[in-house]
Amino acid sequence: MTADLGHGLTATAVPQALDGVYELLESVWGTHADVLPEDRTLFGIAVVEIAGNIVEHAAAGTELEFRLDVRVYDDRLEARFQDGGIALEPDAVPTELPDDLVESGRGLAMARAAVDEIEYVRIDGVNHWLVLRRRRG
Repeated sequence: MTADLGHGLTATAVPQALDGVYELLESVWGTHADVLPEDRTLFGIAVVEIAGNIVEHAAAGTELEFRLDVRVYDDRLEARFQDGGIALEPDAVPTELPDDLVESGRGLAMARAAVDEIEYVRIDGVNHWLVLRRRRG
């Protein structure tokens, strides 16, 4: 199983950082034209939703940096985030989409629906996210 050397981004958790996330993904797809459009789109949705969650919730009004690393393997796509922001509630990553009338909490549910795995752990005050999508082609 081979992987590329990875693509990374360190950014301050502000809304403008999402532009950097989109640019990073475009860079990944530019070097990996063999990744199917469906895999690109669904993986991208999940990555941007997790980044948005970090920007919106983890910083809690303080200046916070996060790290994103993306790797393409023969059989899967992986994104790994790290940030030193506030801890996520243990049940904050829903397993299904909330009711249509719910105003928040849809982003993480959409992310989970778009990929095969989303894992969150907090180790020594650092939030770690793994986003994994198995390649379909």
